[in-house]
Amino acid sequence: MSPSLLLTSLALYLGLLFLVALLGEGRGKALAQGPWAYALSLAVYATAWTFMGSVGRAATEGATFLPIYLGPTLVLLFWPFLHGRLLQLARAHRLTSWADFLFLRYRHPLLGPLAAAFLVVGLLPYLALQLKAIAQAFLFLSGEKEPLADVAFPTALFLALFAILFGTRRLDPSERHQGLVLAVAFESLVKLLAFLLVGVTMLWSLGNPFPQAQSRPELAPLLLPPEGLAGYLAWVNLVLLSGLAFLFLPRQFHVSVVENVDPKHLPLAAWAFPLYLLLINLPVLPLALLGQLHLPGENPDLYVLALPLEISPLLALLAFLGGVSAATAMVVVESLALSILISNHLLSPLLLRYRALGSLLLWRRLAILLVMLLAYLYFRLAGEAYALVGMGLISFVAVAQLAPASLLGLFWKGTTPQGALAGLLGGTALWAYTLFLPALARSGWLPKGFLEGPHPLLRPEGLLGLSGLDPVTHGFLASLTLNLTLTLGVSLFTRQEAPSRDRTGEVEELAALLRRVLGPEAGEAFLEQATGLRGPEAAALAEAWLAGSVGPATARLLLLSATREAPPQALREEVEAAARESRALRTYAEALEAARKELSEAYERLKALDQAKDELLAAVSHELKTPLTSVRALAEILEAHPDLPEEERRRFIALLAKEAARLSRLVDQVLAYARLQAGLPPALAPTDLKGLAEEALALVKPLSLERGVNMEEALEAVHAPTDRDRVLQILLNLLHNALRHARRRVRLELHRRNGEALFRVVDDGPGVPEEARLRVFEPFQSFSGGTGLGLFLARRLVEGLGGRIWLENGNGTTFAFTLPLEVSHEDPGGGRRGEHPGAPGVPPEEGGA
Repeated sequence: MSPSLLLTSLALYLGLLFLVALLGEGRGKALAQGPWAYALSLAVYATAWTFMGSVGRAATEGATFLPIYLGPTLVLLFWPFLHGRLLQLARAHRLTSWADFLFLRYRHPLLGPLAAAFLVVGLLPYLALQLKAIAQAFLFLSGEKEPLADVAFPTALFLALFAILFGTRRLDPSERHQGLVLAVAFESLVKLLAFLLVGVTMLWSLGNPFPQAQSRPELAPLLLPPEGLAGYLAWVNLVLLSGLAFLFLPRQFHVSVVENVDPKHLPLAAWAFPLYLLLINLPVLPLALLGQLHLPGENPDLYVLALPLEISPLLALLAFLGGVSAATAMVVVESLALSILISNHLLSPLLLRYRALGSLLLWRRLAILLVMLLAYLYFRLAGEAYALVGMGLISFVAVAQLAPASLLGLFWKGTTPQGALAGLLGGTALWAYTLFLPALARSGWLPKGFLEGPHPLLRPEGLLGLSGLDPVTHGFLASLTLNLTLTLGVSLFTRQEAPSRDRTGEVEELAALLRRVLGPEAGEAFLEQATGLRGPEAAALAEAWLAGSVGPATARLLLLSATREAPPQALREEVEAAARESRALRTYAEALEAARKELSEAYERLKALDQAKDELLAAVSHELKTPLTSVRALAEILEAHPDLPEEERRRFIALLAKEAARLSRLVDQVLAYARLQAGLPPALAPTDLKGLAEEALALVKPLSLERGVNMEEALEAVHAPTDRDRVLQILLNLLHNALRHARRRVRLELHRRNGEALFRVVDDGPGVPEEARLRVFEPFQSFSGGTGLGLFLARRLVEGLGGRIWLENGNGTTFAFTLPLEVSHEDPGGGRRGEHPGAPGVPPEEGGA
């Protein structure tokens, strides 16, 4: 197969992976947050080790590949309970790794950095395994003989770039990366379907290998269970080792805890992921046997590629892409998780010391690149000396060293920081002596004599004279036993340190700290969440926010600048009681002040109303006195002179009727004002507004004839639910006002506009003076005689019916008002509820006078 075809296919696949990640960041965000995407993302556990290495191990050691998958399956029986508790801790304290948990549980300054550094070193063989698998597959299919490193190096750089783009967008690593999750879930489907398709095709093309294997003496042991104590011990050892690795691998913590958006996804994942492991392992043993039968001289780790290549290059290409998908998913998530460990526990304290914490995100991105380059370096140093599975198992044993301190710390309060540190140091040292350094010695980077040890009892792969165990089983049992023994023993003989006092601080100061470190958005979000919390609770919340971004140790150091030690519990209760009393007194004082202001405002309103009442009484008395005096005088004249000429009598009677009408209008205005002050609700009913306008014109027609003013109309047919009497009062007030000032004509208009009925009353008089326009709707403001209540009453009546009234610009005087055609909210006192039309005289659209 040509190298250009392989490179093109690899580039297209990685480009597709890039697009899937972009989809998860955009329109596919809901899909990425679903329970199936979460369950499939857990399959990042199945790496190139599963896709290629399991077949190679099965071809040489039989069914010993199965314990690697039985361990996680057994762990998942208790997984909802265990991870449910872990998720609660992670959400409360924004944990991003088991190293964060160790610091949170023990508060020892060395535990977090030691665990972070050890995991980085311990997982280098596992990352190198993935690079080796991709490079090995590429060179095998292309037929090239170049060193594996020539292909592994650009692969490492590309995967580092992918992890940087989709895993380090912001400083907070506890945020969700939907694009990354969707890409990992997509790759889980690709490798599963590719592996199953290869297995089914090979069985269809080459037949069932099991009968042939049973007849071949050299293959029959591959179908049998382990024999002897060493065999059973190795089996049990692998089940336990893989179960612990599934719990403590940084990438598994990242996808199962950090990327979890809903704890309700756990029950589905608890059965869906074991089903996935079962399906992806179905082709392993058949492919191993077919490889031994048909390609006995080939590298067993390459059977997944070599067998399809015998049938179809296209199938081999599919197998290659499946192996790439298995490797890339693991490398991207693992490098991201390790970079968070490095930045939170190793870099953050240093950057804080040199006041360069603002560059932490850049350093986190550089840490991803550093991890990939170290994995490539390990691949160059030791990658050729071990099979794929062997390299992965060395990393599994390293990860398992976190188990004693973490699990005991999670479920046993007696575990001390000294015990956890002693166990981790002892287990780490023994892992390096029994597994990591021997791997370098077998690769030629250490003297071969290292494998013999300084003494027969201290041989790295046979401590205390143990023999018959494979190196991984020996190294795992020795290191974990020492780790557990030291953790328990030292914890039993050391005292639990008194827990450090809680910190307390003001919410505003803590928010300011978060603004400086995490940005203004984090500060505002913290203020919203921390409002109402007590000092210690707010400090704990701020520490959790900082820990998720800069690591728990650095968060604790940063918190010292904005908090103080909380007082002891008894004193704290007294302080809190005093604070509660102080807050209660402050609240009571604020309530008294508010009541005082309200009473003061009510008093001022009453004074204004009383003054208005006096002004009204004075104005009404004055206005009523004039027509009453005229009526009395005219009546006395008629009574005293019964022999008046008929023409003179008719003139006096007409004057008497005119003054009586004037008196009636004054009384109507006073009654209308009284009704408004009483707050009587309007009597809404379906009303023909055109007919009502015509009635108003008919009522003012005698006055218009007397004054020689021509009445014009332009009325559309409009119906609305309103108070007929109040609308008639509004029209009469505006028409009488227009007739009082008009020279030759008054025009009344009615139109339907934007869901409202619009009235306009236009006269050709001199208009309203500019200095009086803002006061034209105020009470007792008369510019031509009268009480000054007409326009004021018109405004209050209009607003009480849910409308607006204003004075328009232009020649003469034009008053306009609207009434809603559908009324849902009205205020009988004037003004619609929930809104104020603004200053009187400002129209809703045309602009103010």
